[in-house]
Amino acid sequence: MLSYQHIYHAGNRADVLKHAVLTEILSELSTQKRPVCYVETHAARGLYDLSSPEAQKGAEYPEGIGQLLTQANIPKPMRSYADLVRSFNEGDGFQIYPGSPAIASKLLRPNDRLSFFELHPKEHEALTKNFGGDPRVQIKKADGYRGALSLAPRSRERMVVLIDPSYETLGDLEALIEWVPKALRRWPDAIILIWLPLFKDGREDEFGAYLADLEAGGIAGARWPDDPDSKSALAGTAMISYRISEALVEKSARIAEVCENLWAQAS
Repeated sequence: MLSYQHIYHAGNRADVLKHAVLTEILSELSTQKRPVCYVETHAARGLYDLSSPEAQKGAEYPEGIGQLLTQANIPKPMRSYADLVRSFNEGDGFQIYPGSPAIASKLLRPNDRLSFFELHPKEHEALTKNFGGDPRVQIKKADGYRGALSLAPRSRERMVVLIDPSYETLGDLEALIEWVPKALRRWPDAIILIWLPLFKDGREDEFGAYLADLEAGGIAGARWPDDPDSKSALAGTAMISYRISEALVEKSARIAEVCENLWAQAS
């Protein structure tokens, strides 16, 4: 399906947890000697104007990045991420929101490589406009699952793969169930990061348990208070991170705890 466009949801609560965890992981890797080969299977446009009609129509960012950046004292686990978002904006505003491609391009180094896959024509066009001039970046209009598996790290490179599908249909879950074991075997040294929505009806429970048992890593999840007036099927958000350090597992857990506390305050 090619209907999903993340611009309607940019900067929401799910983005806050996901991108705060990604910021910590890439920040740590950027201090290590090994170069990084960073891959996204569902990149979207990667950089979002929150004043655009699409973002205003969805208007999910005030409860996400908006709530975080308007805190008088931003909790320590979230400061690196908050500073990164502010680096894309002037003053204290947050009109521009960096998606994961922008976060990666900001944190990774000149000798690192980045590969972005995106099938949606409009999103691919915007992605190319935003990052096509970066010599480190390769952009492909192709299926991200198949395309990613065709890649291999160069000598000494540490591969990092982010999987962030729309989960519009049960087919998205089925595709991941088939793809993740292949990816873990294909890249035995790679860090693999998966965004997982948490639904009100718990439909992801069995799927999440299956993923958690595949390989060692960490799960950082947070739920927001139930809003009986909301039409959304979502109840929370989680990141599954394979093969990250224990220090990063702990940092991710603290990020999730902060998010849950912030969202509880807003209810």
